[in-house]
Amino acid sequence: MHIELSARDQILSRYANQLSAIGTNGPVALRDALNREGDKGRTQIKRALIRQTGIKYSQIEKATRTIRASTSRLTYELRASGEETNLNLFAAKQGAEGASARPRNVRRLFPHTFIVGRYGAKVFKREGGARHPIRQVFGPNIAREIVKGESRHTFEAIAPRLTDQVGKMIARFLPD
Repeated sequence: MHIELSARDQILSRYANQLSAIGTNGPVALRDALNREGDKGRTQIKRALIRQTGIKYSQIEKATRTIRASTSRLTYELRASGEETNLNLFAAKQGAEGASARPRNVRRLFPHTFIVGRYGAKVFKREGGARHPIRQVFGPNIAREIVKGESRHTFEAIAPRLTDQVGKMIARFLPD
């Protein structure tokens, strides 16, 4: 997910006269507006991901990376790594019917699954009838979830606020 300002944007056409009036401070004002709105949006997206997936904030913090805007590169990016999340991250408990966990903040039973303490208390499911063909059972993936649902709507809400923020940042450099 990234936000970018280009010469074709309505923001630049709307504030063209004021940007020319502040001269070399124009890119600084645009950078500050992008970073301010981007940081606010990043926080809201991370909170939306918590509600959407049930993954703890610390895990989301580790899996996301922010690349802030600079005066030469007017782009704000939020990147998420694509590692799978085992069900043990969702308060998994072993029961008689299988393991239960809370992905997406709803506890549910995963039949025929079991927790192996030796392998980091991860949840597994037997693939065959014998002992060893087992595979891990995964929950929501941050990289896939960041572009869906509430987090996507939160990201799309940043652009309208950015226009007003650009105006405020330009006003800092205009003479009284």
